Amino acid sequence: MNTHGIDLIKYAAAILVICFHCERVFDDPVINHLFKNVLCRFAVPYFLIATSYFVRRGQQQSPGYIKRYIKSLAKSYLFWSLVYLPIGLMWIQQNYSLSPVLYPVALIVGVFYTGTYYHLWYIPAAIFGIICVQWLLKKTGYITIFSLATLLYGFGSLETYYAYIGNAQLKAFFDQYMSLFITTRNGLFFALIFVVIGFFLWDYREKIIRAQKYLGILVVFTGVLLVIEGMIVYSNVGIDKNFMWMLIPFTSCLFCWSLFIQVDEKIDVKRLRDLGKYYFFIHPWCILWTASLVNSYDFFANTWLQLIVTLIATHLLSSLVITLTQQLPYYYFDLQLMLKVNSVYIQKLI
Repeated sequence: MNTHGIDLIKYAAAILVICFHCERVFDDPVINHLFKNVLCRFAVPYFLIATSYFVRRGQQQSPGYIKRYIKSLAKSYLFWSLVYLPIGLMWIQQNYSLSPVLYPVALIVGVFYTGTYYHLWYIPAAIFGIICVQWLLKKTGYITIFSLATLLYGFGSLETYYAYIGNAQLKAFFDQYMSLFITTRNGLFFALIFVVIGFFLWDYREKIIRAQKYLGILVVFTGVLLVIEGMIVYSNVGIDKNFMWMLIPFTSCLFCWSLFIQVDEKIDVKRLRDLGKYYFFIHPWCILWTASLVNSYDFFANTWLQLIVTLIATHLLSSLVITLTQQLPYYYFDLQLMLKVNSVYIQKLI
């Protein structure tokens, strides 16, 4: 098994995240729903499974790996939280009548729960899921954790299947929850099940090898069931469409299948990995920039053109950031060397 196929799927998933956050892609509402709320929805679960898979691998190779990984991820998250803080505050002003006195509270909620902008919720959710699963594995086994995670995912899925809730008491309780916590798309209800799967797939990776010949069929089969579920959701739209049950088996099978994808050696998978990471962090800025073009020039009102411009802008900006981050260590080394040479030269003059 290799990881090149995973990098390839993650890169495609990063593009789907951008497509999901852009305006309507297809004019036909059913096709647009299937694209944005079925196909694009697998991206985040796939990221969670892949991240957890490699975190579990790193933990077994080095006991302190998870602590180091979370520390590194938290630093990156705080940086991007600060980057998006101004537009996050603007969004709050436009959508909520929140007193400026409560802004510090909103900031705390944003950093630890929803993210300071809409896409950043993923990071605290992933961190919570990894810490929680690691702790639970010290106390119990996978059967108990999977049962708990499935139960929690079931509660979270009520936002998707809100129109199907028949019990008045359950509906009233869920309404109270949503009024307090805004969404069930978080580390507890959403991320936990996919983090458990990632840990489990690494621990039982030998069984994946034995099941290799069935994985392609399973991806197609679970994919068809996911589309059917997507149509059920479309017929009675709930509060949101983050949770779908068939995402669990489909994404799990897709991840296992991607372990055996043979990638051409000419493809720079490390470059794709880096691009995918920055696509995720940078694309909201490019979406906002494209929206400003729409307001300024009617030519950009076409939704497909908006999407293409957003994708190109995201790619170019991500490439620029990667180039700068690769060059900075060299500049730092050159600066240190220059300071050292100057110091020696000054000492000789003295």
